[in-house]
Amino acid sequence: MTGAPDPLLGVLATLTLVLVAAHGLGALAARVGFAPVVGELLTGLVLGPAALGLLAPALTGLVVPIPAWLDVLASLGLVLLLLLAGTEVDVAALRRHASATAAVAAGGFVVPFVAGIGVTLLLPPDALPAGVSSLAVSLVVGTALAVSAVPVTIRVLVDLDALDRPVGQRTLAIAAVVDAVGWLVFSVVADAVRTGGVDALRVGRTLLVLAGFVLLAATVGRRVVDVLLERAARARSPALSQFSAVVLVGFATTAAGLAVAVEAVVGAFTAGVLAGRRLDEAAGRVLHVVALGLLAPLFFATAGLRVDVGTLLTPGAAGVAALLLVVAVASKAAGVALGGALAGLSRAEIACLAVGLNARGAMEIVIASLGLALGVLSPTLYAAIVVVAVATSVAMPPLLRRALVRLPADA
Repeated sequence: MTGAPDPLLGVLATLTLVLVAAHGLGALAARVGFAPVVGELLTGLVLGPAALGLLAPALTGLVVPIPAWLDVLASLGLVLLLLLAGTEVDVAALRRHASATAAVAAGGFVVPFVAGIGVTLLLPPDALPAGVSSLAVSLVVGTALAVSAVPVTIRVLVDLDALDRPVGQRTLAIAAVVDAVGWLVFSVVADAVRTGGVDALRVGRTLLVLAGFVLLAATVGRRVVDVLLERAARARSPALSQFSAVVLVGFATTAAGLAVAVEAVVGAFTAGVLAGRRLDEAAGRVLHVVALGLLAPLFFATAGLRVDVGTLLTPGAAGVAALLLVVAVASKAAGVALGGALAGLSRAEIACLAVGLNARGAMEIVIASLGLALGVLSPTLYAAIVVVAVATSVAMPPLLRRALVRLPADA
């Protein structure tokens, strides 16, 4: 007589399947010259019904439909991913190059944002979700096309030994500003969707809450984080103590933000920026390993599992994905070129920035996932945005390598 199977068995089997696939595809991507995150982005597609499901349906059954507990772990992976991204922001570099950073960030966000709104309004009705305001859909798509991918940017700059170069620091600083503005815009749009419409008073209240949240974090939160990390640095195991302190700060800040209707991504990113100034290098490595090695791949996998590959095989959906990809790449490059010209940057540096900021990666998938959860994106639009995220992330490393060669060593 056998008892009921231990629930832990299914959890461990699912985690093993997802992590083996994610790290295996990540290693394969790195071997052929792409950032490992590219392979991780493909994990969900490979494990889904259209790939592994044809060969081993029982294995695909472990992740489709997505178990609730896996969804929760994926959300924690998102929080840690944005926490990690925030710690990599060099606030001093932002201050030193404030005018050039602002000019390029403005062009790199506004132009693709407007282009995304425009192209969405031209899409056929069957590509849009039913019963949702076309303005809300276009604002979410515009935001998705406007953001850049700080984690992907960091990963690629490190791989190309360019993170410490001035152009690398500038690329990272601009990407951080663009993403911060993107989360701000998305927070306002999400609030409007939840409440059933755009109300000037409500938007003003949302912006006021966001401003108050950031101001409180930058004053009181900054002091609290400094005290915590300073005490953790004197502990018996400083790296682990600081890691624990940063994660707790990230969770607490994210929870506080959610309590006042601030998107989780804003809270997590803000916590990372606050902690990054005092975080010990060893503690940063621990955060990097836990975030990118354990939980972030779960987020990427669940994002891919939500993509209906069959939808993309239809001519209409493939056309939507191709159109969004062209608009995303062209508008981002045009916006960066415009901002760079106004800031007086050289053509070689503008080319590096245009390539480096064009990768959407995780950030675009985050917005797409949230938009799908809100009901603002149809499966077709969600799949098309994921295609844009993956394609731009795949193209970035080889193109940036070529652009950096043309850049003078001291630029």
